[in-house]
Amino acid sequence: MAVWADHRRGAAAFAILLCAGCATPDGLLAGATEADVRSRFGRPDAEYALPDSSGKRLEYVFGPYAQRDWMIDFDRNGRVVASDQVRTMEHFFSLRTGQDDEAQVRRTVGTPYQIERYALSGLTAFLYPYRESGAWDSMMAVYFDASGRVVRVENGPDPRFLGPGRVGGDK
Repeated sequence: MAVWADHRRGAAAFAILLCAGCATPDGLLAGATEADVRSRFGRPDAEYALPDSSGKRLEYVFGPYAQRDWMIDFDRNGRVVASDQVRTMEHFFSLRTGQDDEAQVRRTVGTPYQIERYALSGLTAFLYPYRESGAWDSMMAVYFDASGRVVRVENGPDPRFLGPGRVGGDK
């Protein structure tokens, strides 16, 4: 009987740890303090000044494949005014070619998972994993010219999920 109780306690502790690792800001209430957010989610992956100088934005990347990226906006008093999961088609396609620079892209869709430089074309790509339509493991590439301006945005399958024998997969 004691062994069974130990297993149940161990399973309960494991479930709690598992759920704690899955916590996301989607239930975050407006008005929460920055201290509340930091105590709940830890150190942010990045911090950005909001363009109108009214506050700041904290970035938190979640999940084992970095497919979810939350931006939490604070007013100048350090209170939450908005939180949003930004690795979505809507956010990627809000980027403006010829206008947005690397800093604006980071503020909009977060820290890239990987940065690729293409010497022949002179382009640099920020790569962002995401779940397209909540179903497909995809990778969005945001390309910049030598001046650091967005020139195009395109998506495709995330090569990390291509299996053996598939194009781009392990041999």
